[in-house]
Amino acid sequence: MTKSMKAIVINDYGDRNELTETEMPIPKINENQLLVKVVSIGVNPIDWKTRKGLRKERYPFKFPIILGQEMAGVVSQVGNNVAGFKVGDAVIGYGTPSNRGTYAEFYAIDASQVAHKPITVSFQEAAGLGLAGTTAWEALFDAGHLKVGQTVLILAGSGGVGSMAIQLAKHIGAHVITTTSATNDPYVRKLGADKVIDYKTQEFAKVSPEVDLVFDTLGGQNQLDAFKVVKPGGRIISIVETTDQAEGLSKKYNVFFKKINAHPNRDVITTLSNQLGAGKLKVQVATQLKFNAENVQELHKLSETGHIVGKLILNI
Repeated sequence: MTKSMKAIVINDYGDRNELTETEMPIPKINENQLLVKVVSIGVNPIDWKTRKGLRKERYPFKFPIILGQEMAGVVSQVGNNVAGFKVGDAVIGYGTPSNRGTYAEFYAIDASQVAHKPITVSFQEAAGLGLAGTTAWEALFDAGHLKVGQTVLILAGSGGVGSMAIQLAKHIGAHVITTTSATNDPYVRKLGADKVIDYKTQEFAKVSPEVDLVFDTLGGQNQLDAFKVVKPGGRIISIVETTDQAEGLSKKYNVFFKKINAHPNRDVITTLSNQLGAGKLKVQVATQLKFNAENVQELHKLSETGHIVGKLILNI
């Protein structure tokens, strides 16, 4: 095996032009890791936020930085302490933030952050599962405590995380309300949404019934408006920046508010993979492009619009 690989890196924080193709050493793995030959890569908002330098205080990575946390591929090397995986296994992975991410031909990942890829699912679909699915799961169930029969409002239900959240909430027997544009109404209903609010013509704070949980993927004014529709004692779980007013509104409305940062979890990704394989979850691929710097720039551009229906995928 050669010792170098193709990777898309940034050598400084900035705009999309910072994304360049280069040769990098193939990562060495420790005894608890797998080396995966990457087939498909999920591109997420967290990637361009990192590229812009919006996470540099939390993650002071050294350059060059290989972005990306989501991928599917084939195991090419197994650490000495790893059980349950062998060379040649097709896997889904969602890794911890680092400067050696998934925008590369090979990716070193802790075995605890990997699940077997279902035979029935393409690498492209599988690559879009890990980060989006885990984020939705941890928001709805671990932090949101969503139960059967409860009502959840999912903001931006047609996005990568939102579309996962609709399916997971519906699957456990919750009543699902979501916001999207009228164009995407049929799509989110097919995923399992019971009520759809067109954010272009309606304010959800005025038309939504009271809910037990709001899953906020948008922030800003949407986060503030969420307090108006949650039952006293209910919850708002956000995956975006916390507004200055959130703490005060939480006390005013007697609503639990929490901003979470999703993290890889073996049990969650295994459960998600099993549901994907059984057809209980679907990953909608919005756009998929060949792996090169120009196409990574294009997918970042699309992601930054905030209007993607499904997942953005790179194929090596």
